[in-house]
Amino acid sequence: MRNSAPEQPDRVFAPPASKRFANIFGIGIFPLLAITIVLLPTPTQRVDATPDSFAIVNTRVFDGERTWQRADVLVSDGRIKAIAEELELPAGVETIDGTGKTLLPGLLDAHVHSWGDARADAVRFGVTTLLDQFTSPAELQKARADREAGGATDRADLFSAGVLATVDGGHGTQFGIPVDTLAGPAEAEAWVAARKSEGSDWIKLVVEPGWGRQLATLDQVTVRAVINAAHQQGLLAVVHASRLEDALAVVEMGADGLVHVWRDQVPNAEQVKIIRDAGIFVIPTLVVMEGMVDPAPSLALADGPLGGRLSPFQRDTLMQRFPESARVEWQVVLDSVRLLSEAGVPILAGSDAPNPSTAMGLSLHRELALLTSAGLTPEAALTAGTSRAATSFGVPDRGRIVAGALADLILIAGDPTTDISHSHRIAKIWKAGQPIDPKPTSTTKPLDTSVAAAPEDTFLADFENGLQSRFGRGWVPTTDKRMGGKSEVELEVRNGVLHIAGEIQAGGMFPWAGAMVFPGDTPMSAVDFSSHQEIRFRTRGDGRRYSVMVFSGNTQGIPASRPFTPGDDWSTIVLPFDDFGGADPGMLRGISFSAVDPPGAFSLEIDDVEIR
Repeated sequence: MRNSAPEQPDRVFAPPASKRFANIFGIGIFPLLAITIVLLPTPTQRVDATPDSFAIVNTRVFDGERTWQRADVLVSDGRIKAIAEELELPAGVETIDGTGKTLLPGLLDAHVHSWGDARADAVRFGVTTLLDQFTSPAELQKARADREAGGATDRADLFSAGVLATVDGGHGTQFGIPVDTLAGPAEAEAWVAARKSEGSDWIKLVVEPGWGRQLATLDQVTVRAVINAAHQQGLLAVVHASRLEDALAVVEMGADGLVHVWRDQVPNAEQVKIIRDAGIFVIPTLVVMEGMVDPAPSLALADGPLGGRLSPFQRDTLMQRFPESARVEWQVVLDSVRLLSEAGVPILAGSDAPNPSTAMGLSLHRELALLTSAGLTPEAALTAGTSRAATSFGVPDRGRIVAGALADLILIAGDPTTDISHSHRIAKIWKAGQPIDPKPTSTTKPLDTSVAAAPEDTFLADFENGLQSRFGRGWVPTTDKRMGGKSEVELEVRNGVLHIAGEIQAGGMFPWAGAMVFPGDTPMSAVDFSSHQEIRFRTRGDGRRYSVMVFSGNTQGIPASRPFTPGDDWSTIVLPFDDFGGADPGMLRGISFSAVDPPGAFSLEIDDVEIR
């Protein structure tokens, strides 16, 4: 937060750039000299070591801010014990020769969306900390417990905004995660308090009126109220905005950061100055935008030196494509980042994985390369993915190789401080001092990419033949138990109507229970419904909120979803595929009708399901 101290003792908030400069020039020459002396590389240093200590010696070190051409680094008890030009090590300490190599801090990806194996997938690529911009409260609570226990050395640590601030039907409500939306500024204080109680590390807002189609979005009065409420409760407030005018508006309202760069126009000098003087940071997420224009460079990463570390799920997300309507003006994006960087606006590295054409962990390496394409030096790009990300989000003990920091480390067989492509040459990774196995452990099988033609008659089910459908694999129960949840459901056909009843129970990552139908001959096989426009069905129920979830494309991530609320009387629901953000009807794999949060019993009936 820019103008007040944090309330959480374990978080460190950096002041804006203007205040940092004022502090430097106000401290006087003698303290400044003292600081300079402290920051200089230390010559030969004698150190003690514990039995589990090890040292990386004779190596180049990028410590998160600058490069040491030769140094030794001692690790003890999962933390950096010492760094110096030369360490006098006790006898018996294991040494790893870093000659010709470069030691980096573990990377921080400042924009991800985490679920499933994301944390294990990321760490195999040296991304040891994930700054998540939208996930379920259950996921962030589990991650916080891991951080506090200090024992998760086989996966990245996760800090997160949790649930984002948006409106009913706005961006962020289409992914199957229950979202507590806002209707106006009067709800801001309570909404922020609820996120803080869930464990959110900061607040993320969405200002997105649509790209290629119109979307509901937060109004400016509500945005300002949420930002102010976040600051009053000691939390940063960051904003998703894809238009320059929206970005400038939220900067004026006091936002602390932008989690994307806009993509509609290049800012002029005065606009860049406004952003710089506000002291905010920007996470461009270039790699996900490049995927909207040309996914080939990201897909080529799978054939590079890091391809063997990819899990099936990571390969799936690399293969997925954005719709044509999502294209961006690529040069506008690059020029905007170049101007921001040249003006001194803090730039952070973030991938927006696992969106289409990205893979958790791997895509951050492409992001670093793209930042250099936008004018950053290799050292500045590395800073964006290490110390600057840690400082901007107040994440302690990360992104630096200094005494006392967590021993999250990457040893590179090359010099990424002069050639950023060398970041791919990973020789070894440590998480809290423990070595990371580069082999993927996920047992998830990749999806079949073949696509069957849609039947001529796409009337899917009238339930006159029980749970059979007119085409495909028929109707089956679906619940969050396959992801560790506890919700229950039973399906029964009575008088030609499907009855879906059960109970949503808290504790799962994304609580749901309902009925699912597969349009293909085998579960999750794809069928081409690209010439069809909508899902139509009749329903009645108990008045609680339900979701239609569409499983499609080449990814096994969270499905696109749209809500509906059945009443006591039968009604017809029509949901256009265009309203399911990210859904691909050309590779339709499954449709579910499910109850979601809040916990409690539910009862729903559906009939006459069609794909038109």
